[in-house]
Amino acid sequence: MKLNKKFSLLLIASMIFLSLSACSKPTHEDQTNKKLTNHIALISDTNGIKDNSLNQSAWQGVKNYGTKNNLVEGNKGYNYFVPKDPKDYQATISKALDNDFSTIIGVGYTLRPNIIKAAKNNPKKNFVIIDTHASKIKNLASISFKNQEGAYLAGVAAAYTTKSHTVGLILGQDSKEMDSFKAGFTQGVAATSRKLHKHIKVLTQTVGNFSDANKAHDIAQEMYSKKADIIFQAAGKSGQGVFKAAKEVNQANPVGQKVWVIGSDEDQTKLGNYQAKGGQPANFTLTSVIKSADVAVEDLANQTAKGDFPGGKNLNYGLKNKGISLVQGNLSYHTWIKVQKAKQKIIDGKIKIMVDR
Repeated sequence: MKLNKKFSLLLIASMIFLSLSACSKPTHEDQTNKKLTNHIALISDTNGIKDNSLNQSAWQGVKNYGTKNNLVEGNKGYNYFVPKDPKDYQATISKALDNDFSTIIGVGYTLRPNIIKAAKNNPKKNFVIIDTHASKIKNLASISFKNQEGAYLAGVAAAYTTKSHTVGLILGQDSKEMDSFKAGFTQGVAATSRKLHKHIKVLTQTVGNFSDANKAHDIAQEMYSKKADIIFQAAGKSGQGVFKAAKEVNQANPVGQKVWVIGSDEDQTKLGNYQAKGGQPANFTLTSVIKSADVAVEDLANQTAKGDFPGGKNLNYGLKNKGISLVQGNLSYHTWIKVQKAKQKIIDGKIKIMVDR
């Protein structure tokens, strides 16, 4: 009898233990929803994270992710590294690796070969390259943008706004990525010119890099002297020289006789603030083509934290998924409506933009 009683107590205790074990075991859903620790390093190009352009936008995305996930800024959470020279790209990536970051993001196509090399040599780390396509490597993802779509809308805006029938385009370097800006802008101007039964001339020149603001300034000065009244700049930090040239022209004239700049990558409205002749405050940033690198980076970081790093894939952003946009800025209401109509036609596939390479 006592033996049966002891057996019964032992059986009950075993059942309780098994029940508690089952309750404490994580479900598949718990395991799926559990976030991984994702420490991120951003490698900018030599222009740094305050370039009012792509580096700054990408860094904002990293900061947004870090803040929302209670990570500290620094080598224990999220951080940025700025190489002093393109020759230092590989060493800068190595520095980030030495600090044990789990995801390393390179900004700009000039970093592409270095990021690819690092990804091949460090298969247990995640790598991302922004603004270009990358090789299909399991631990490497790329974020690219349909630059031609935003540039086409900039061309439409410029064609409707110009009074001199001459506009300019200043690019950073001769590359496939820059070709997409040129294709979009020139085709946007040409298509709108035909609608308006006008001949609008497009002056185009390349700086040679993304950090020579002085050279971009001189190019812009020459274009303004050739009667261009709008310049679209897609030149990274070099583009600040275009704003400087426009400011010099505009400060010497009444507010009604201004030349314009179309910004790129970020909303560059603030760079167009100035005082016209007579002291009147004004602004000469006509509009800006925005690449939402901040949104793209934050999205990718969240995917990675859930264990879904998109290795081997290219995430392509354009007008349709709101990765590219154009701000209204100083565009007239009439021009803004025309831009919106062109935007919808691009999304619907009714406008095709041809890029040579």
